[in-house]
Amino acid sequence: MPIVKPKCCGDTKIRRIFCQKEAQMSGSMNGAGGSGNGADQIRYQSYLTQMERQQDADIKEKEDSHRERLGRMNDVQEAQTQGLKKDYDVKISEEAEALERKLGMIRDRNSVLVQQEQDQGERAADKMRTAYQQKIEQEKRVGDEQIARLQTYYKKATDDLHRQYEKERVKMAQKGKPA
Repeated sequence: MPIVKPKCCGDTKIRRIFCQKEAQMSGSMNGAGGSGNGADQIRYQSYLTQMERQQDADIKEKEDSHRERLGRMNDVQEAQTQGLKKDYDVKISEEAEALERKLGMIRDRNSVLVQQEQDQGERAADKMRTAYQQKIEQEKRVGDEQIARLQTYYKKATDDLHRQYEKERVKMAQKGKPA
């Protein structure tokens, strides 16, 4: 039956005790020629289980202690915070009034600046609209001119083809072949 080590033996004291017991057990298991092997193994397993329980109990005790200390520290901090709040309430209210006055002046100044920015933005937008409108009209004129040139070109090409067809028809008629 294999020897099972405890799940957690990070503590140096527990590790030292575990190693001592392991050495004692392996010596007694091997030295007896196998006669007490089962009983030693059971004692060893029992010891490991006891060590794990002890370690779990120690960890739980430390966690509880830590939790209590944190609670006390939070209570002390809360009391200190309340004391500071009471001490500074008057000073804060005076500073708040001064800040409120400054804030009112800043809001007034900012509203003037915002209005100026809006006016500038509207003027810039009007310029852009006018520029785009002029560009659209220019493109429309160029497009109309191109269309007119294409219409003239195709009209001339159609007339030339028609004349050429008429010439060919006349030639064919003179040769005696109907068109």
